[in-house]
Amino acid sequence: MKFTLWNRISAAIVFLIAGIIHIMTVAPTISFWDCSERITSAVTMGIMHPPGAPFFQIVGRMFSLLPLGDDIAFRVNLISTFSSAFAVLFVYLVSMRLFREWKGDPQHVPGALIMIIASAIGAFTLSFSETFWFNAAEAEVYANSTFFIALVVWIATEWYYKIGVFKTERSLLLIAYLVGLSLSVHLLTLLALFFVFVLIYFRDRKREDITPRTFGIAIALIAGGFFVIYPGIVKYVPAMLGSGAGQFFLLLLVAGLIVVVAREKIQAQLRMVALAILLIMLGFSTYTLIPIRSGQQPALNENAPDTIEGLYSYLNRDQYGTYPLLSGPNFNDRSRQIDFNKKDFLPRRWSPEHTNAYAKYSSDIEYFLKFQLGHIYLRYFMWNFVGRAGDIQDAPVAFIGDVDAWSESPDYPNRHYAIPLLLGLLGMYYHFRKDFRTGTATAALFFMTGIGLVLYFNMAEPQVRERDYFFVGSFYVFAMWVGIGVYGLIDLLLSKTGRNEAVGVALAVMLLVIGPGNMLAQNYNTHDRHLNYVAFDYAYNLLQSCDQDAILFTGGDNDTFPVWYLQYVAGVRRDVRVVNLSLLNTSWYSKQMKNERPYGAKTIKFSYSTAELERLRPVQWSTQRLRVPIDKENFNFGSLEMHPYFQSDRELPDRMEFEVSSTWQDPAGTDGLRVQDLLIIDILNNNFSERPICFALSTAPSDRLSLENHLIVEGLVYRVAPVALPQRGNRYYTNVNASVTKKHLTELRQKADSTLSYGFMFRELNNPRINLDEASMKMIYSFRVLHMGLAQVLLQDENDPDGARQVLAKMEETIPSEYHTFDRSLQTDLANMYMMMDDTASYRRIADPLEEWYLEQLERDPTGQATMRSPYFFLLEYYEVTQQWQKGIDILRRAEQLYPGDPSIAERIRILQSYIDQGGMPGAADIPAAVEELDIVEDTLAVIEP
Repeated sequence: MKFTLWNRISAAIVFLIAGIIHIMTVAPTISFWDCSERITSAVTMGIMHPPGAPFFQIVGRMFSLLPLGDDIAFRVNLISTFSSAFAVLFVYLVSMRLFREWKGDPQHVPGALIMIIASAIGAFTLSFSETFWFNAAEAEVYANSTFFIALVVWIATEWYYKIGVFKTERSLLLIAYLVGLSLSVHLLTLLALFFVFVLIYFRDRKREDITPRTFGIAIALIAGGFFVIYPGIVKYVPAMLGSGAGQFFLLLLVAGLIVVVAREKIQAQLRMVALAILLIMLGFSTYTLIPIRSGQQPALNENAPDTIEGLYSYLNRDQYGTYPLLSGPNFNDRSRQIDFNKKDFLPRRWSPEHTNAYAKYSSDIEYFLKFQLGHIYLRYFMWNFVGRAGDIQDAPVAFIGDVDAWSESPDYPNRHYAIPLLLGLLGMYYHFRKDFRTGTATAALFFMTGIGLVLYFNMAEPQVRERDYFFVGSFYVFAMWVGIGVYGLIDLLLSKTGRNEAVGVALAVMLLVIGPGNMLAQNYNTHDRHLNYVAFDYAYNLLQSCDQDAILFTGGDNDTFPVWYLQYVAGVRRDVRVVNLSLLNTSWYSKQMKNERPYGAKTIKFSYSTAELERLRPVQWSTQRLRVPIDKENFNFGSLEMHPYFQSDRELPDRMEFEVSSTWQDPAGTDGLRVQDLLIIDILNNNFSERPICFALSTAPSDRLSLENHLIVEGLVYRVAPVALPQRGNRYYTNVNASVTKKHLTELRQKADSTLSYGFMFRELNNPRINLDEASMKMIYSFRVLHMGLAQVLLQDENDPDGARQVLAKMEETIPSEYHTFDRSLQTDLANMYMMMDDTASYRRIADPLEEWYLEQLERDPTGQATMRSPYFFLLEYYEVTQQWQKGIDILRRAEQLYPGDPSIAERIRILQSYIDQGGMPGAADIPAAVEELDIVEDTLAVIEP
């Protein structure tokens, strides 16, 4: 039989299956976090956040030109899809190479099938694993980085076994170039060098030459070689370009390397090393794209690294600060603070912002084992090979037991029943047993991409999001061991029992089904993102909430990066000037706001000169009253004219007054204002009369500079009003421009309009097949709060119950509770709104399912303080409406145990008992009056409401 042909056909099938499934589940447009920024940078060739990924940009630009789909982001997402399919292919090829070297090419069909199926099991285990599949569905760098790791491992394995065109040392030069190129995607690929270096040590070395001494020397050389590349080439070469002496030294260095390569009399190994260094530098040279494009001032130009010094700062991630690795200040268990006067070895608890979390641990060792190694890495590892409870932050592993309340999706938990884990552990053992050399190299890669990264990243608790994507390299290695484990299990079984290979084929097929087959079935729905338009639609809705030429303050990545994509790539509302508050603390960003006009947007007026913006620093501050001048004759009302307050003939004041408290405290405890706060004040002073100024609803109160009394909700933004407005308690939003917001929420659209227009987009949210990631599900909560906040205003302020019903009905039509879990607090408030509208039927529809849940909460916490809404008040109201008087008395008895002797509780019990004793309960017409009587109970139980 021609096994080579069989192998090639099988490899192609594996590649196609992985690629097709990933294409079926790829996101149709932008996603949250960094994806939309990376797509924007690829399409516009702009500069993304440090340290950038220029090779990813170049490839992304090529993909954006493909005539596929209507959305450019979809095309760029395909980078990850194809990269992932190739990574899966290389798992298959490496596994097959190992099997063929250990056993030789099979001569019969059953033996061939065992090798093919075992290799495919390892490949599909990676393809359908939790983290890898998530990366494959969006335009992030981690799928591309995994592809480079897998490619380097495959080439190194072929070179080690002297196969075909890869048998010569030129293969190592190809690896050097690929590593240099991959540095322009992500630094993770560097860790594949440990696999390569270990194979270089073992290749052609006799067993007697493998001694502790030679191995120790090899480890030292490996460390030195890695240091040459990182930080040598990555950091020091750009740093040398920043000075004349450095440039001269670098020129001499490159010339010296070229001379070494050209001189045939010099030792061959030395020439190889010199040429490898040059090739790495050549691959890394794609970073020249960064200063070249930055100098052309693209709309997206983070850090503006248009000089050599700027490029070095960009590569060094200076914007994000540093953290200690080998030595530095650490948490002091006695003072409960970071001790900056002492340096510890390998400090783990180093961040001054996380001391409350550090205090939970008795030592750095406990913190490392429980949080960094346990909660971070091992939990992620188990997600992939045992099961995941859900997609809510900090979700645990799902093996067999109950793991409720960790997902909004009914498709969780995903359970793999530890089958991949057990096969992978067996594969690790079998690999070392068959070939300790390649086993050692693979283990080195597994360690460096797993525990090694845990040590390096030195993460603080808590993290803003799950970070499993960092460790996908180790999951790649373990998936390969899963396939090896299958082959090893069959090999051991057949050698012990003497059965024919047909039994092995049957076992391999069974393991294919219960291993990656089960992973595919379990993970498909939770990784299928082809209907998820939430990031795009949220950004569109946010932009359309702004009036013409507005200045929009945004807080984080998820309300900034998608908006950049819509403006710079999709061409939507380019008149709005987006100001990211965290970036506003940097001088390069404020200078761009002052001096540049991306796609014709107006500049922002500052009183500070460009030089002053560069020198601006936080200042000491105590609460002060500020005054912002108002041009009464020319004030730009815009959509504010639709708010009832401004529809009367009220005259504007000459100035807007508000108090500003400190927002920041330095390490010495001195109160102050951040640079962003100073610039918000300056923007108000210089732009307020001419342009609408808005804050995204998602911004933190501390970022809104004590302007709460001047904020009006318009769609998804707070519009700054020139006067302090009446404040109302117990509201979602104290002031809402109901006319504007209602138009947005009820006049929906399916296609984006590039100019200012009404009508939000909520595409596919009413599709029963939709699957949303955690960030998207949080947006669902925000969308519901906006609907309910508007309904509350229509009902209580504008006496428009019909309008409130229309908004709430539109909410249910757009975001059906059948498909999207309803937060219990919001659901309780929704029921109360219907009660206020005397709509008992709708009240019952919402409230009936809540009874059991609130009773469960009281069983868990009799005080009721663990829930956002009082179980006592809800249940009493519910039993009053449903005329279940005895159940109401039972609830009051529970409250009486908390507050014995309270006369108001006793009085309420007496009233309810009278309903029962008289045998005549109030009729339906009397229910609203009966509910009104519950005000007594509400006042009584207010003290136990959380």
